Amino acid sequence: MSPRLNGVLAVGLALLFGGCVSTPSLTRPVSQVPDLRGTWTGTWGGTPLTLVVVTQEEAPTSGVYVGPWLLFGQQLPGVSGVLTFTVGNEAISVNVRGRLGDSNGRLTLVLDPLTVNGEQITLTHVDEHRLAGVGTSRLTWEPQGPVELARQAADGPSGVRP
Repeated sequence: MSPRLNGVLAVGLALLFGGCVSTPSLTRPVSQVPDLRGTWTGTWGGTPLTLVVVTQEEAPTSGVYVGPWLLFGQQLPGVSGVLTFTVGNEAISVNVRGRLGDSNGRLTLVLDPLTVNGEQITLTHVDEHRLAGVGTSRLTWEPQGPVELARQAADGPSGVRP
């Protein structure tokens, strides 16, 4: 092979494997899953972070479908909403989907922002008041590192969460 082709192949493989994000293996939760709907604020790698969980479904499925039939995967509880983080002093909001499951004996929430940048946030401390873990991104200028989120007070007049 020519040196130029070798270089192109090396760069292609580096991009392919360097962009992979390791996702923890999740199993169906054995304990009751807390209601995570609402607004959560905190930090991601020392920068401001807000997560608004709009919906929480009891049994969405993570896997491969053909029409309405699940071929591969398992049913896991899930969430969807909006994630707002800061890049270069600018707030960026993206839709986010997440799945809840047990990983190494702990309830874990894995959030996947719906972007092409490959961000992922894995929260291994999950309860009704606090979420904590670590976030990664393939882009060096986006947040990296520890994630700490705390639930904000409910906005409704009766103090009841939606």
